[in-house]
Amino acid sequence: MHRRAFSLSVAALGAVYLWLALQLPLHTLNGPGAGFFPIVIGAALVVCGIVASLRPGGLVAGEIIRDGSRGKILTVLAGMMLFCLLLPRLGYIISGTLIMLAALKQFNVSWKAAVAISVVSALATYGLFVTVLGLQLPRGSWLSL
Repeated sequence: MHRRAFSLSVAALGAVYLWLALQLPLHTLNGPGAGFFPIVIGAALVVCGIVASLRPGGLVAGEIIRDGSRGKILTVLAGMMLFCLLLPRLGYIISGTLIMLAALKQFNVSWKAAVAISVVSALATYGLFVTVLGLQLPRGSWLSL
């Protein structure tokens, strides 16, 4: 029963994340916008959560998810939603760094390592998305102050 509830909560959080991601630009004149990847992730969370809830016992990976980890996983999913809210205001690099930092701290990574990993991963993925894939990611409205 708990696994089924957890699976449905993943689907519900995925639906909220999908709704928030739909607020981001999907296309720009240069190609996919900042909302493209989050929309795919949100849809995948909804589908996986629903499919997992229909299986006997709920979430397929329920056996490897300890009871204490469920809260951490739900917190990370909630952080993804917060990312969609922060992205237009703070931009990709700051939003990504903050959310990654919060996620890493949920899994007891030291502050020094969490800050380093968060900053490097935000800069690296920004470079990948902007330079290699040609996406336009929000820089944040704070830059126009």
